[in-house]
Amino acid sequence: PPGLMPALAMLLDGPVTVEDMVAYVAAVVAHPAFVARFTDELTTPGVRVPITSDPVLWARAVELGRQVVWLHTYGVAFADEGAGRVPGNIRFPAGDPRQPQSLTAVTGMPDAIAYDADLRVMQLGDGRWGPVPPEVWAYDIDGKNVLKSWFNYRKAIPGGKKTSPLDYIHVDVWPGEWTTELIDLLTVLTRLVDLEADQAELLDDILAGPMSTSDSLAAQGVRWPSGPSDRKPHWGSPLNRSCAGHSVARGG
Repeated sequence: PPGLMPALAMLLDGPVTVEDMVAYVAAVVAHPAFVARFTDELTTPGVRVPITSDPVLWARAVELGRQVVWLHTYGVAFADEGAGRVPGNIRFPAGDPRQPQSLTAVTGMPDAIAYDADLRVMQLGDGRWGPVPPEVWAYDIDGKNVLKSWFNYRKAIPGGKKTSPLDYIHVDVWPGEWTTELIDLLTVLTRLVDLEADQAELLDDILAGPMSTSDSLAAQGVRWPSGPSDRKPHWGSPLNRSCAGHSVARGG
């Protein structure tokens, strides 16, 4: 909404950018603890974002959120080598035992996906990947398991809606790039799971501390939407122009 960035800058006694706001929202809401905390509220469409008025908590959230968005965009957004966010490379440093790897190559088109919780190994046909923590295996978005959904479109007989004969034409040899893609996906999910405890603690601290309300921000000059036309993006505004040059590569 118009006026939000200046209001937050005044409230937090420092500059606030659109990118900071995106990172803040990602840190605060993009994790299971937020969903668990606000299950009842989320039955009504729209995500309510608690906004801290504590500059220290704000800075902590922004930095954590940059990591989240960097992972969601596979290293495209918020890359910063000094902070450990390598441009275009979301894998763990060499030698890190958390890095998922291809343990056994796929020799044919797999038709089933399975998981061994004791070994922390995921299996696609005769191909094996690990380590895969249980939380990564169970990772879901809106109730849809990410890994099973990814595999569903790449198995021997792919799932998905069939609308033409072309939908029945698919590869009969596992492409090597799919192995690389799966390693990156497992890495992203592993790193996101690693951040969840910090995000949960951050949310608790924000909710326990001083927060801004819609009324207090309105008093600082924020013009909240009052109808459907107000909710449409206004691309001519400086705020939206600053967003226009950024794009998301692919989601985690």
